[in-house]
Amino acid sequence: MFDANTMKEAPGATNSKGLTTDTNSPDSASHGCINQAPDDKAIARQIANLAMAGHAVHKLADSGFLVCKYGHTFHAFEFAELQAFARRSGVKQ
Repeated sequence: MFDANTMKEAPGATNSKGLTTDTNSPDSASHGCINQAPDDKAIARQIANLAMAGHAVHKLADSGFLVCKYGHTFHAFEFAELQAFARRSGVKQ
């Protein structure tokens, strides 16, 4: 049953949701942010910025990063964690 004020069924259509499309549903393609993998240039730039601040950054086999300075280490499991570490350390991006 359709509410006449909010949605009208298309004439001649069967099993139709009507003329309007709900784009605010959780399964909508435009909902939420798009998580994209960082490109190699962004990773290299972040590693270079950390290196200029005195940090040694090593790419790990499991696609993580190990940051070392003054005998202290930080393990970033993904690039977003490496960026967060750089911000906390005062390293420009």
